[in-house]
Amino acid sequence: MNFVTKLKLIIKKIKLKVKMNKGKIINILIICGVIFFIYLIHEPVVDIVEKIISKIKGLF
Repeated sequence: MNFVTKLKLIIKKIKLKVKMNKGKIINILIICGVIFFIYLIHEPVVDIVEKIISKIKGLF
């Protein structure tokens, strides 16, 4: 193997690793987005549930 073919192989390996990492990074971003979205929804839901519970307690 001469120097040029070795370089080409190394570049191919690096490209493959970058592609794999992009997939992982995108998955991590999606997971973080879902968690953040659930957190945003979770806050108002907890407030609504607390209001309902306080109204029920107020009835008794």
